[in-house]
Amino acid sequence: MSPALPQRLPHRLRRATLLVSLVLAALPAAATPGVDEPPVPGAPRALALPDIHEDRLPNGLRLVVVPRPSVPLVSVVLHLAPGSSAEPAGRAGLSSLTAQLRLKGARVGGQALSASALAQRAEALGGALDAGASRGGLSTSMTVITPNVAQALTLVAAVVRDPLLAADELERLKAQTLDSLKIPLADPMQLASLAATQGAWGASVFGSQATPASVGRITLDEIRELQRRLAQPQQATLVMVGDITPAQARDLAQQTLGDWRGSDASPPSARREPPAPQTPRTVLVNLPGAGQSGVVVTAPGVATDSPERRAAQLATAVLGGGYSARLGAELRIKRGLTYGATAVHDSQASGGILKAAAQTKPSTAAELAQVTMDEMQRLGREAPGADELAARKASLIGGFSRQFDTTGGIAGIVISELERGRQLAQLRQVVPEIEAVSAEQVRDYAARHWQASQLRTVIVGDVAASGPTLKALDPQALSLEAAALDLESPTLKR
Repeated sequence: MSPALPQRLPHRLRRATLLVSLVLAALPAAATPGVDEPPVPGAPRALALPDIHEDRLPNGLRLVVVPRPSVPLVSVVLHLAPGSSAEPAGRAGLSSLTAQLRLKGARVGGQALSASALAQRAEALGGALDAGASRGGLSTSMTVITPNVAQALTLVAAVVRDPLLAADELERLKAQTLDSLKIPLADPMQLASLAATQGAWGASVFGSQATPASVGRITLDEIRELQRRLAQPQQATLVMVGDITPAQARDLAQQTLGDWRGSDASPPSARREPPAPQTPRTVLVNLPGAGQSGVVVTAPGVATDSPERRAAQLATAVLGGGYSARLGAELRIKRGLTYGATAVHDSQASGGILKAAAQTKPSTAAELAQVTMDEMQRLGREAPGADELAARKASLIGGFSRQFDTTGGIAGIVISELERGRQLAQLRQVVPEIEAVSAEQVRDYAARHWQASQLRTVIVGDVAASGPTLKALDPQALSLEAAALDLESPTLKR
């Protein structure tokens, strides 16, 4: 090899690199209008809702079928009502534990299968068994390719109708649940949200949340009794979405669940207490050593069937429905107090609450809380502008529309509507109702429900690191140590 070659090579590379850089630098100037420029966003596409077919088997089981033949998948959901809204006092988490324990073993075709055997059966079908509980019910579900839907329904039905509910599996499940509850109790933002929810709902069942104490009290006998009372066809809804016709779905449902008779036990009754807060307007929770403070401001909301429900949705979205919403613009963009702020409206049959939440450093927690309350009241005086309202409407409509992109999403929204006691035909009115809300209706809603006297604030953080500003925010504030906080009490005190 020539000894001069290694010396010439770097020189050539430098020349080539320089040439490439000059060419790239000149490219923007040579861009072709209409070709190299990004396209203008197109007009929004109108949402085309699928047809929804409702039926009922002779044994009382409700059947909902949503054909979606464009994709060879079917989502199967078997839902039992009610859910955590029927839990006895002091037993928060009973519904969730029951739903999860059913996945830990069931009899399929007369054969007892363990949790791992059930999972293997599901995996062999190309899916996974899933279960969960909400305030409205317990759901067990699977999504599989069309040829496997009959076998998937067999597994789902077995888990719901004939679970093993073994004692050793319950102990493992409770240990896992208790371990998972440690995280929110040590996190200032999550703990503030838990405390604010309990404080805003008061003694209502809708403020009830699983705690280490409530989970620890739950026994296997209580789970078995709930299963006996709940697992009945007249309490059940089977939802099938995807590449299946209503006739095929009914045949499968009749073959798999037509012989289901349940027990003679009376089903649980859902509780529906309205919000009844019993805490002072401001609660300060000391979490020593916390590097951040969680701030949640709550206000009254409206029930699921309220004529104001769409105005409530839009007001919530204008306040905290995204980065550019009012809280984001004021708290993050203008003041730099937080990385993000949100607002959520929790609507139930008996009423609702609004939660506006953000996290900040301890020294600015009081400022963030005050600005949040100021922005809520400002919306009651200053209606959103045309562009502001249009952006929030587009966000709400887009979020609603995206739920119809998958079979699982469609099944989820069907279950949600049924849990809230709504007719499924009303889904076609959601978009027109959102579009019909005016800026003045949003302003008037905020003026009625977000007055200063109606707002409640919970701040969780290191009080010593916050300085004197927290007490100045509200001299009458209730001060509690995090270790003494009782999330089962409407007063938050032991």
